[in-house]
Amino acid sequence: MIDEPNQSELEQPAASTNVIPDEEQQTVSQINARIKIIEILSKVDTRQSYSDKLLERSIEELNELDRGLVTEVVNGVLRWQYRIDWFLGQLYVGEYENLIPDVKNNLRASLYQLIYLNQIPAYAVLNEAVEIAKNKFNQKTANLVNAILRNYLRQQKKLEYLEMILDSLEKFAVRYSHPQWLLQRWIEYWGIDEVGELCEVNNSRPRISVRLNSLLAQKDTFCQLLDENGIPHEVHPDFPNFVWIDDFSEFRKLEFLKKGWVTVQDVSAGIPVLLLDPQPGETILDMCAAPGGKTGFIAENMQNQGRLIALERHFSRAKFLKDNLSRLNIENACVLSGDSLQLPLKIKVDKILLDAPCTGFGVLSKRVDLKWKRSLSDIENMNRLQLQLLHSAAAAVKENGIIVYSTCTIEPEENEQVVQKFLQNNQEFQLEKLSNFVPRKYLWDKTSVRTFPHKHAIDGSYAVRIRKILR
Repeated sequence: MIDEPNQSELEQPAASTNVIPDEEQQTVSQINARIKIIEILSKVDTRQSYSDKLLERSIEELNELDRGLVTEVVNGVLRWQYRIDWFLGQLYVGEYENLIPDVKNNLRASLYQLIYLNQIPAYAVLNEAVEIAKNKFNQKTANLVNAILRNYLRQQKKLEYLEMILDSLEKFAVRYSHPQWLLQRWIEYWGIDEVGELCEVNNSRPRISVRLNSLLAQKDTFCQLLDENGIPHEVHPDFPNFVWIDDFSEFRKLEFLKKGWVTVQDVSAGIPVLLLDPQPGETILDMCAAPGGKTGFIAENMQNQGRLIALERHFSRAKFLKDNLSRLNIENACVLSGDSLQLPLKIKVDKILLDAPCTGFGVLSKRVDLKWKRSLSDIENMNRLQLQLLHSAAAAVKENGIIVYSTCTIEPEENEQVVQKFLQNNQEFQLEKLSNFVPRKYLWDKTSVRTFPHKHAIDGSYAVRIRKILR
């Protein structure tokens, strides 16, 4: 699930003999929304929970205005968490890290609104934060919250000075709100200016694109309906079956998703399928298939002819994958629940898509909490798993067959280093040139795609096409 920003309008209260006045109704609604924000942020902090899934489950019962507020503040706090925490650490007397999660996230949500939003006045932000602290804990906690937030409003110039005199790496981390260990790696790879541009895009609200389902929809008809309904959009100039949608909340009301006309998918996620070049009549394996965006794209290119095996390790995700393919009118796919390290196949296939598990550092504008949940050990662990998966794929592909290896990370250790090690140990495989599959500006070199959000206006990704040579 990707971050889909909401554009919302205030719902009017139903007629009643006991109608709460509009201003009071709005205040109650905002406090309820803030309580929901704190609950979600605390779950992200204290559990192995991801914000996109929590938002999806938690905001259904809210009105449209509150859904928009909760989505904006949760995603905003997680984007700017390092910067917000640095400010709060300067204002709190004691060990800020030891604060109770609900108190900490009440402060974070309040400070995010004070710094980055101007729809709600500062006094209202403070009043709501204090009221929540008092009701959930006690007057002492409410006084603490009140003091910290008021001190921020009074001491902004002092905080700017303290930020200015920080050491260079910490200053960079505070400014761009990314973990220091990750910034250090990236700066060594690409330089400080490049990384600054990358971080700016990571912290921006993402632009959402959909891919047209060629089995059910025509681009001209689709775009005409968008125009008739006043939905701002733009067809991607290099990949015309991808369309950016600039008012997604209104777009969802048209039920194109429900009808199977489109799939929410970034261009970077479609490129590996273009490299695979699926053809009608082939036998193709999608090794890590859920949620099914790439699987659907493969089947569309096969024109529902041939055999497509979609493998997913987790049963619940396999069921979701099956439902998603049904929505898209995919008829030639067989969904299996199994382990890609021990492929449940007795046949060899023509082509394999290995969209490998990865750290996801290419999609940080959409997966806003990943940078706080990942560590260096995750990169190392992913590297080992990815290499194992490539060896598993190698055993299942026919001679002269194709493996496309792809990730949604920009980490070399998960990308070219995995492929290089695989090729060193498997001399019967070789990389193929890619200029016939995608425009040259998306190529890192002749044999690999590497995209960056700040360079290509799509998510960060990596992909190669590997052929098993005829003996």
